[in-house]
Amino acid sequence: MQRNLLVTVALVAAMVVSPSSAQVLKLGFMAPMSGPSASAGQEMKRGLDAALEKFNNRIGGLETRVSIADDKGLPDTGAQEIVRLIERERIDVLSGLGLTNVMLAVTDPAIRADVIVLASHAGTGSYAGKDCHPNIFLTGFLNDIFGITMGSWLTKRDVKRLYIMGLDFQAGYDIFDALESTYKGQVVGKKLTPFTQVDFAPELAQVRAAKPDGLFAFYFGASGVSFPKQYAQSGLKDQIPLYTVMAMSNSMLIAGQGDAGYGMISNSVWNAQVDNPSNREFVSRFRAKHGREPTSYSSMMYDSMLLLDAALRTGVRRTAPP
Repeated sequence: MQRNLLVTVALVAAMVVSPSSAQVLKLGFMAPMSGPSASAGQEMKRGLDAALEKFNNRIGGLETRVSIADDKGLPDTGAQEIVRLIERERIDVLSGLGLTNVMLAVTDPAIRADVIVLASHAGTGSYAGKDCHPNIFLTGFLNDIFGITMGSWLTKRDVKRLYIMGLDFQAGYDIFDALESTYKGQVVGKKLTPFTQVDFAPELAQVRAAKPDGLFAFYFGASGVSFPKQYAQSGLKDQIPLYTVMAMSNSMLIAGQGDAGYGMISNSVWNAQVDNPSNREFVSRFRAKHGREPTSYSSMMYDSMLLLDAALRTGVRRTAPP
C-alpha cells in the first residue's frame, strides 16, 4: 500500500509551504455520508479512522484536526461545503472525495485557496491532462483504467456482443468510453440511470431483448445491491454473464446481494489479499474492528493518509532549523 516515490516527493514540495506544517494539520474530509452513495462515504470514513488510530491522531507527527463535510453525492452540495471548509474551518488539506462529479465541483475553489487536494477514490482523466495542478493528487486511480482493462479482457474472451449499463455521471462516462476504446466486439445497447433509481425492470427488459453475450454494469451504493438482485430475479443471471468493477463487488455490498452476487466478474486495482506488510497491517486492523474485510473505499482512504504522513514527516524534517 505504498505509492510511487515521485508522487510523495511532489506532495512534499506542496506541503512544506503549508502554514500548519509547524503546529497543527487542519484536515478536511469530504464524502457522501448520506444519500444513495452513503455506504461509500461511510466506508471511506472508516479508512480515515483507521489511519488516525495508527498515527495516534498525529498525521505527519502533527496534531490533526478533522473537519467532516457531507457532500451527499451532489456537486452543488460539495461546492457549498468546500467554501465552508476553506473559510470557516481553514483547512490545509482536503481529503476523501468519493465521486468524480463532486471532485470536479470542488477543485477550483480549493486551488484558489491554495488547499492541497488528496482524492482517494475519484478522478477523471482530465486531472492527468488539462486540469493537472500541483495541488491536486489522485492517490487511488483514474476512472478509465477500469474500462480499458475490462474492454481488453472481454475482447480476449471473445465476448462478441455487449450491453452496457451504469450510473449517469462522470465516472460512468469515463469508464464506458474507455471500455469502448479497447473492446473490439459490438456494443448492442447502452443505458445510463440516475443515482436515485432502484427499479431496473424496464432496462432489464431491454437487455433481454438485445440478447447480448454479456452485460457490463457499473453500480455502487444502494443501486449496487438492488441491481444484482433484480438481475438474478429476472432470470438473466443464468443466461447472460454479468461483468462489473470493484465498486459493485466488495465486502459491504456482497452481504446485501446474497446469492445474487455470486458469479459476477469484476476488475479492481486493490484487494484485501495484496501481500505486503502495510496491507496486511491495515486489513488486520480493519477486520479486528469491523469483523469483515475492508473495501477499496476504506483502503484507498487509508492509503492516502499514509502518503500524507510520509510527505509531512519529510517536509517537517526539511523545514526544521539546522
